[in-house]
Amino acid sequence: MTTANAPSMQAIPERAALPFVGHALGIPAGADGLLHLMAEAKELGPLFKLRIFGTEVTIVSGLDLVTELSDERRFRKNVHADLVYLRRIGADGLFTAFNDEPNWAKAHDILMPAFSLSAMRGYHTTMLRVARSLLAKWDRAGDQPVDVVADMTRLTFDTIGLCGFRHDFDSFGREEPHPFVGAMGRALAFAQATGESIPGTEVLRWRRARQFDEDVRSMNALVDDVVMRRRALGDTGMDDLLGRMLHTPDARTGEPLDDVNIRHQVITFLIAGHETTSGAMSFALYYLTKHPAALARARAEVDSMWGSVDDPGPRYEDVGKLTYIRQVLNESLRLWPTAPSYAVEPREDTVIGGKYAVGKGETLMVLTPALHRDPAWGDNVESFDPDRFTTRREESRPAHLFKPFGTGERACIGRQFALHEATLVLGLLVHRYRLNDHANYQLKLKQTLTIKPDGFTVGIARRTDDERAAPIAVVDPMRRHRDVARRPASGTALTVLHGSNLGTCVGIARDLADGGSDLGFTTAVASLDEAVGALSADGGVVVIVAASYNGRPTDDAAAFVDWLERLVPGSLQGVRYAVLGIGDRNWAGTYQRIPTLIDERLAAAGAAPVVARGAADASADLTGVVDRWTAGLWDALIEPNAGGPANSETIAAEHQSLYEVLDAADSATGQLAARHGVRPMQVLEARELVDVTHPLGRSKRFLKLRLPDGVGYRTGDHLAVLPRNPDSLVARVADRFDLDLDRTVTIRVRRQSRNALPVDRPLTLRHLLTEFVELQDPATRQQVATLAAHIPCPPEGRPLSDLASAPQADFDEQVTQPRRSVLDLMERHPACALPFEEFLEVLPVLRPRHYSISSSSETTPGEVDVMVSLLTAPHRRGDGMYTGIASHHLQTAEAGDVVQARVLPCCDAFRLPSDASIPVIAVSAGTGLAPFRGAILDRLHHQVVGTLLCYFGCDAPEVDFLHRAELEAAHAAGVVDLRPAFMHSPRDGVRFVQDRIERESDEVWAVLQGGGRVYVCGDGRRMAPAVRAAVISVYRKHTDAGVGEAAAWLDSLVKSQRYVEDVWAG
Repeated sequence: MTTANAPSMQAIPERAALPFVGHALGIPAGADGLLHLMAEAKELGPLFKLRIFGTEVTIVSGLDLVTELSDERRFRKNVHADLVYLRRIGADGLFTAFNDEPNWAKAHDILMPAFSLSAMRGYHTTMLRVARSLLAKWDRAGDQPVDVVADMTRLTFDTIGLCGFRHDFDSFGREEPHPFVGAMGRALAFAQATGESIPGTEVLRWRRARQFDEDVRSMNALVDDVVMRRRALGDTGMDDLLGRMLHTPDARTGEPLDDVNIRHQVITFLIAGHETTSGAMSFALYYLTKHPAALARARAEVDSMWGSVDDPGPRYEDVGKLTYIRQVLNESLRLWPTAPSYAVEPREDTVIGGKYAVGKGETLMVLTPALHRDPAWGDNVESFDPDRFTTRREESRPAHLFKPFGTGERACIGRQFALHEATLVLGLLVHRYRLNDHANYQLKLKQTLTIKPDGFTVGIARRTDDERAAPIAVVDPMRRHRDVARRPASGTALTVLHGSNLGTCVGIARDLADGGSDLGFTTAVASLDEAVGALSADGGVVVIVAASYNGRPTDDAAAFVDWLERLVPGSLQGVRYAVLGIGDRNWAGTYQRIPTLIDERLAAAGAAPVVARGAADASADLTGVVDRWTAGLWDALIEPNAGGPANSETIAAEHQSLYEVLDAADSATGQLAARHGVRPMQVLEARELVDVTHPLGRSKRFLKLRLPDGVGYRTGDHLAVLPRNPDSLVARVADRFDLDLDRTVTIRVRRQSRNALPVDRPLTLRHLLTEFVELQDPATRQQVATLAAHIPCPPEGRPLSDLASAPQADFDEQVTQPRRSVLDLMERHPACALPFEEFLEVLPVLRPRHYSISSSSETTPGEVDVMVSLLTAPHRRGDGMYTGIASHHLQTAEAGDVVQARVLPCCDAFRLPSDASIPVIAVSAGTGLAPFRGAILDRLHHQVVGTLLCYFGCDAPEVDFLHRAELEAAHAAGVVDLRPAFMHSPRDGVRFVQDRIERESDEVWAVLQGGGRVYVCGDGRRMAPAVRAAVISVYRKHTDAGVGEAAAWLDSLVKSQRYVEDVWAG
């Protein structure tokens, strides 16, 4: 690096400063200090230094410099002196945690899914409920002005309490603010005053210091009570913020958050989750009252959506369509970002602006209001102009010019939550009231942790129906595709690939595949990584739904992106594709980065786009953009004259149930097997691998099957087995519908559907229910709504109706987690009169289950072995037993029986290296041993000797040491080093594989240092996270690294395919 005293370096500008005191005496207290710094930025330029009682801070406000500081490879969050003092309140919560504190990464990863699209949909109903409490309070105000800031604080505090923790603070039922809000306000004000005071004068504020300590104790006590009440419920199914903190282990370490950190995170969310949002809405209302033209446009937008309805019930999707309301909110945040600064620090000594040397760890404070008045915003930066945030102007604006939520991975985790809440509430207020600047209010700032208007009140009056515009009809962009029976060219395949961390893109991909199936395509859904090397001209159309994660590929797309970037021009000639990008425009620097890269690299490799890349913004009208792009995709793919309009018979059939059941002669069909590509395989051998007479014995069955002629496999591949429903389950259906299971019927499909049973020949009802439909899948919302619609008496149907529309967390708690099926719900609600034909319609077609092949293709190329654990346990719904249908099916198979199955290749990265000089660690538990047994037999067959440490978990050596004699022979031959761990017979304190890995860390480290690879197979819910945590522990022990660095090291192993998992969650 060029040193600071080299000729090319310049000193950072600053005012003349006094010794020790520095510039402190020239900086006013409170919000006036912010205005002072903004004035200094105008006069001194985009970079200047402050010295305050020995502490140096560099203030940054210019676009070019902020862009440079946004490079997370060079800079990271700086927990500066003010935040250090705030740690007395938030400690290692997300906002005040130091970068290297383990709890930051752990909490961030655990809590990120709580702000996914599906989670946001679940919060919407609660947000609307609290918003209506605000409306009721303002309705009661009559002619009296309302205190905007106080009421916005009540609103946002109750919203975060209910959405995040299911705790009702009932702020609108109190005349005074909730005690937590009072304690918080005093504590933040004292923290700010302390940061502005002369060091050593703390003793002069001893009364306020005592009050501060009391306020912190009060906030802690309230939060502890909230957590205690939740624990008392004993419910692990709630997936809100607190539920995730209490019950979700970190995927990297396998550890949950500890109780003390949970307190710190709850306090952080209660403060940050309402302070910034309440201020943002207050500023927006201030600017609307001062700008009648903007208020009129906002009214026109909400009136066009909700019409003359005085109390509309906005849907989640409606909020994203309030584009002008969002523009008002963004412009308010531009002028007065409620968190008016954030700080970063260099990771190493560096130079910024090409001429200013800054040292590692120095505080570089971005003054956001000054950045938001940079000349790059154009003329009149002080004026209020929501049109600065039209889509066109946003797209043309530099990425780092708008920073109301901070930057990088330490930016506000709840920004989407805040924006949705604020847009919803502003829309409702503008629609319901005339807003009157009754006191000619002049903006005055108040600052504690955040800024807000001080003393702002507004006069309100209810609008009349006549004042509201008539509603405008909204056309469903998919309607014409549903109304007209059109179909693609015969045999067209449609593969939908997703890149997703939080599940949003997965859900969209599945919806696209469902829509394609309805239109006649043959569809498949997979992750992008599963498509590495698999795109070809004869593979049909490929649709990609992808997101970015901090500008990087999502976890299931990293290998695909790496492969794309290495393709040569012309290598994908003939491939047809379409890309739909999902992102968040609030992250302008990385918005749509990965979808754009995928689109560009596919085109560079010769692939042809079917339609232009779609770009959907999760912070706006995501659903509408996706629907419109999808409609354009179908237009481009479907041959206009292929099907023609539906005839009247087809249209009439749309209003009937999907299936018609007719009596017919007895016969059966093999179409389901053909649909899944399975073929009959004869069972050659079937035996028990476990001593089931032992009290610890849990059945694990061994099956050997003969492959059909012409079918081969490779060691490590999977076997997809088409199961059968057990007789007891089929009998329950017969009892519920009073069926004769020996009755022979024919299924006739009245209209095209992706769910149509592949049956067109006579078969018995027993055969139909046993081999063709899923009877145990958890019910979906649509299925529950269908059941409710078939209960004639409304009061009896209300529980199911309420369940179908319940928030996602409630639905998961009552249906998904306990795995309540359609049949379970029908038995619980005997008044449901759903016809049997429609019962069939709502059920999915039976699907294959996957098992790892445990044999060696080198020794038995025409035969495959599998190990099957019998899944049977008390049912999560609280009564009876739950039995896995595939394991039950294979449990009863005997030699001579026939099983319908097919061989599926495993991921190539999971195959053990053929080069024995590469050391290997194989880790498994139970039947997860299967692929490693095959690899061991391969090596034994070829007498290959090399480092292969095989860690595997069992209950006890005399109970379930699977294939013991065979494996010990291989161990004796030197082809494998067996490392069993026995849960119920621990040796040297080792009960699980992760325990033994940590105990033998020196050997494990030597393997890793020698370029070794790790392969993990088995339980993905408990074992795999624990193994990851153990490997991280080994790294930390031998390097003294922090958790974050160790996790990054493991991530690098995963990316380089030196750490590979083949796991499942149950």
